[in-house]
Amino acid sequence: MVKKYESGLTVVVEQNTSVRSVAVGILVGAGSAYETETENGISHFIEHMQFKGTRKRTAEQIVKKFDDAGASYNAFTGKEYTCYYFNSIDEKTEECFEILSDLFLNSEYPEAELERERKVILEEINMGFDEPDGVCYDVLCRTMYKGALGREILGTKSNVSSFGKADILEYKRTHYLPSNTVIGFVGNITETDATELVEKYMNGLVSAEYSAPKKIATERFVSGYGSYFRDYEQSEISVAYPSLIASDERVPVLSALDCLFGKTMSSRLFQRLREKMGLVYSVYSSPSIGTGNGFFSVCANVSPVNAAKSVEAIGDEIRKLVKDGVTDEETERAKTQLKASTVFGKEKSTGYMLALMRWRLLLDKDYNVDELLERIGKIRRSDINELAREIFSQPPALAYVGKKPSDSDENIIKRYIEQ
Repeated sequence: MVKKYESGLTVVVEQNTSVRSVAVGILVGAGSAYETETENGISHFIEHMQFKGTRKRTAEQIVKKFDDAGASYNAFTGKEYTCYYFNSIDEKTEECFEILSDLFLNSEYPEAELERERKVILEEINMGFDEPDGVCYDVLCRTMYKGALGREILGTKSNVSSFGKADILEYKRTHYLPSNTVIGFVGNITETDATELVEKYMNGLVSAEYSAPKKIATERFVSGYGSYFRDYEQSEISVAYPSLIASDERVPVLSALDCLFGKTMSSRLFQRLREKMGLVYSVYSSPSIGTGNGFFSVCANVSPVNAAKSVEAIGDEIRKLVKDGVTDEETERAKTQLKASTVFGKEKSTGYMLALMRWRLLLDKDYNVDELLERIGKIRRSDINELAREIFSQPPALAYVGKKPSDSDENIIKRYIEQ
C-alpha cells in the first residue's frame, strides 16, 4: 500500500502476518549530494543531533525508551538520503513510533549536546583514516566527481567545527520537507494502523502545505588517477567506469553483470585474482546507482607488492569480457543468484523496508518483487554483453591507497586509465 498526502508525504506499508515484528523507517532526501561546499557534512551532523534531545526527552531518555521497548534502532546518512529506523516486536510499534517521530520532528539541538557531538564526529572522521577501504572510496569519488558527489559524507573538520543550531534549522527547512520524506512500515501491522500512527504522531507533516524538494544536479564523470599514501599493511585499489542511473531499465542487467564479474566467489575476478593468481585477499565489483549519476567499480585489497600486478589482471579480465563476452552458463547462474537475493531480501524486514522507501523516494515507483523477478528472467546473454561493452569502453577513474609503490609500479597503475 502507498498513501500520498497533499503535503507530499508518502507512506508505504507492507503487511506480513507471518512475523511478530515491525520494521519502521523515515527516509528523507537529504545527503551529501545536496550540500554546498560550506554545508558539506551537515546532513550527517543532523543525523547525529536528532538523537540528542527533544522538547520532552533528553538524549539518554530517547535511547532508554527504545531499549525499554526491546527495539533495535539506528540511523545513517548517504549521498542522497538520510534514514532513521527501528525494529520492534509488534506490540511495541506505537510506543517506538512515537519516540521516532519525536526525535525526527522535535529535536532541540541544545548547545551542550552540539559541542559534545561535534567532538564525536571529529573522532569519527579521524577513525576513518585508519580504514584504507573507506579512504579509497573517498579518493575515488574525489577523482571521478568535482562537485558535491565527490565530497565525503562525514564532511570536513572545519565545517563540522563550525556548524551551529541556525545552520541545522536552515538546512532542515529546505530539505526536511514532507514532499521529500517517505515513511515505511514492514511487518505485522495493518495499513490502517500504520496510517493512523502517522496521522497521530506526524500530523504536522501530513497537514503541511506542499513545497517541491530540491533536485540533485547531474555531474560529469572525470577520468583520472587519485592516490593517498600511508603506511597501511594492505593497499586498496578501486577502478570505476561511468554507468547507469536508477531510472534506467537496464539496472537488472547491470546487476547480472556484477554477479558474474565480481560479486560472488564464482565470479571471474575472484577466480582469477584470488583463486588462480593468489594476488589478493578480496576483490569484488559493485554498481553504485544514483538518481543522476552512476558508476561501476572494481575494488581489490592487496599487498603493496602485488598492486601493479593486480591492476594489470583486472584490466586483462575487463578486456577479455569485452572481447569474448559472457557464456550462457554464466548468464543463467547470474540470473538465479539475482532471483535468490531478491527473494531473500524480501524476507528481511529492515532491508525490504529500505528498498520500498528508496524506490519511492528516488524513483516515485513501487518496489515490486514479482515484477523484478520477471525482468530478471528476461535478461539475455546479449543484453549483458552489450552493456559490458558500453560501460568498459569509457575512460575510467582509478584510486590507490596504501604504501607508496615504486615508481615503476605506480607508472603501471597510472597507465591503466590510458588503456
